[in-house]
Amino acid sequence: MNRLVILSNPDSGGNRAAEARFATLGGISGVEHHVTGSREALPDLLAGIVASRPSALAVNGGDGTLQAVLTALLSRDDLTVPPLYALPGGSTNMSARDLGSGPSLRAALRAFLSLRDRPETIWPVEQRPVLELRSDSGAFYAGLFFGVGTIVRGAEFWARELGAARRTGEFAAGAVFARGAWGLMRRQPPFADGTALRLRCGDVSMEAASDLRVSLLFVTVMRRLFLGMTPFWGQGSGALACTWLDDPPRRLLRRLPALLRGRGPQLRPDEGYHSRRTDRVSLSLDESWLLDGELHSGGGRLMLAPSRPLPFIDLRRELS
Repeated sequence: MNRLVILSNPDSGGNRAAEARFATLGGISGVEHHVTGSREALPDLLAGIVASRPSALAVNGGDGTLQAVLTALLSRDDLTVPPLYALPGGSTNMSARDLGSGPSLRAALRAFLSLRDRPETIWPVEQRPVLELRSDSGAFYAGLFFGVGTIVRGAEFWARELGAARRTGEFAAGAVFARGAWGLMRRQPPFADGTALRLRCGDVSMEAASDLRVSLLFVTVMRRLFLGMTPFWGQGSGALACTWLDDPPRRLLRRLPALLRGRGPQLRPDEGYHSRRTDRVSLSLDESWLLDGELHSGGGRLMLAPSRPLPFIDLRRELS
């Protein structure tokens, strides 16, 4: 029998209605259930879990919860990371959907628990890197999706307009995206406010001066975003997809379908649409930035690179 560990964040959006279900997990043979406390206590909790050598570790929370776990695991070189599974216990669950989960928390939990009695040799495990971010202040984070510009304005709109209503799911995120895109096309503040930054993808500088302005920029290791969007089309073999739009991009309404599907031939740099594949991105800015749905203020110089490959369990076939 395999030993499965589940780490839950009870404050994540999708977990508030499932508290009773997870409270019973501790009574299942071969299954341990832990609840996250403060962010400061998480590294020690994870170190203890990993030291006990579980067969697999499921992270039950939102994108921010998974980001906190990845940050804690990759902050130390002496931890052997077990196979990871992202349960969709948050609001948008963009990370969990990309890494091999489905929209239903109940179904994803059932699929994970089925691993208890299955040989580890036949588990669907894939080695994938995540995104490592280091700032010039010495801060370190690990996640999957980094963004600035209109992406930050959209997150602020979510917190201000939808947070109190506790809207969850990909369609709620899609509503925020639609509002941001409309504001960008109509040049409505704050969505249309450009962001000044200095950008370097790999060893190619994207500006000679410090007056580059973008409507939005994101860097990700993900293969799909929410609602199946794939807005990356850059050439190269790097693990990071880096996409940005000039401020303002031209013909956005006409180019939007191509942008959402990453149809490069229809997205011209002279109209303000850019995408690259690389293994290193560095940028400097004076505004807030976003990592996996969580806002960080202060700006500064940021360096992004892929992590070492980590084992992620993909149970989408069991959920289909």
